[in-house]
Amino acid sequence: MQIPQGLCLARSSRATSLGLPSAAPAPRLRVYFSPPHQRRRHLEINKRPMSRLGTSSLTFFATLLACTQSIAASAAALHVPNDVGSVLPIIQQTYTYLHHNPELGKKEFKAHEFIEARLRELGYRDFVPSTSVPTAVIAILDSGRPGPVVALRAEMDARPLPSGENEPDSHSPHSELPGLMHNCGHDVHASILLGTAAELMHHRSWLHGKVVFLFQPAEETPGGADDIVAETLLEKLKVTKIYAEHSAPGVPVGTIAISPGPTMAGSNYFTLDLDGRSSHAAAPFEGDDVLLSAAKIVEAISTAPARRFEIAMRPVVVSITKLSADGGASNVLPSHAAIAGTIRAFEDPKTAPAGQSSIEQNLLALIEGLAKTYNLKYTWNLRVASPPTINNPILFDGTVPALSASFPGKVDTSPYKGMYSEDFAYYTPLFQSLYFSLGIAKDGLGNAGVHTKDFTVHPDAFRYGLTLMTLLAQIGTVESRTRP
Repeated sequence: MQIPQGLCLARSSRATSLGLPSAAPAPRLRVYFSPPHQRRRHLEINKRPMSRLGTSSLTFFATLLACTQSIAASAAALHVPNDVGSVLPIIQQTYTYLHHNPELGKKEFKAHEFIEARLRELGYRDFVPSTSVPTAVIAILDSGRPGPVVALRAEMDARPLPSGENEPDSHSPHSELPGLMHNCGHDVHASILLGTAAELMHHRSWLHGKVVFLFQPAEETPGGADDIVAETLLEKLKVTKIYAEHSAPGVPVGTIAISPGPTMAGSNYFTLDLDGRSSHAAAPFEGDDVLLSAAKIVEAISTAPARRFEIAMRPVVVSITKLSADGGASNVLPSHAAIAGTIRAFEDPKTAPAGQSSIEQNLLALIEGLAKTYNLKYTWNLRVASPPTINNPILFDGTVPALSASFPGKVDTSPYKGMYSEDFAYYTPLFQSLYFSLGIAKDGLGNAGVHTKDFTVHPDAFRYGLTLMTLLAQIGTVESRTRP
């Protein structure tokens, strides 16, 4: 029996799916992996006499023992970079340059030029241009040996800060452009990916098949991953798997986190325009008091998920990010109000689950009733953006055991579902995908939230991000060749 590597340790409940016998009670089995440098692996079985173990139990034990040995051999075959010292300067230089020069989505011209030039200096010659996202940098490393094609992806774009805000002067490196900042870690991810490209160029013998390095623009705006998917670039390159990592504020340096299944919500954006009668501020009864009515509608739709959905089964967040109205003078009640916001959920807000209403139908029913109550006309628009991010459970099971045995820090596989969103989600329906969180917190750095001016990253995180991506490239190419 050929054992699918990595599948037997991730979940003991999957024994039957592997074709293991279930007629007789299986012996209790516990497997421990020590870090690779310790070279210790322990196998424990309960102390029933072997004569009392039935044939099915013995088969079960033999199968799991073979599986354990298979994973142990796989982990031993992985290479943890031991020349990090020569690669970290490349990462640090790239991070400093990108952080000094933040660029918005689809305008990453300096980043494109810098990254491609460094890749060429490293010996890369095989680049794939994108017509829909011309600032993307897509480079291919061919190991020269047969095997699958896997992609490692990082983002490139920065974000605008709220009006009047700038990155604090205490930050080093520091944005050189007022009002713009890398405050989501994309400069970190791109720098680590460039370092990974350098590491793997020096160690192509660690790989089989090909590695596609995808430096993706416009994660923060429409037209990044979705345009690359629409252009079918990765399909043309025969990519089968794709991996990414993202900075995780508050998570200690040396820790990475991953859980199978849906892990980040889909993002959707709406606008709601309200119209009624204006009046003098001294006589609101002569009009519809649109602004006050809008404030009540804002409160109602913001609290709707907790009252209109079984929230444990259908996690939904509705957040209002804009409410504007202007009567033109301080004594005039306006006739128009504009509301905008986001809906985060693990379902398509326009699609109704069986026997239930869709998220959009629920909100529209609420808005319709309130508009009639306040004598308002309304215009609603909902734009569905990125879908939920889903970590492929099969790829998770085939990756995490070997990764855990080799990664020099902590691999946290605690279940996690968050309402943040990420355009990496566009890849997940098409390719086996895994999206990791990278710990960045140490010595007071790396604790502030993403998308804030106080966001920072401790540079010690670079080493662990490089190791993670290097190991994923090996597992994705070398390991998958031996799976059925």
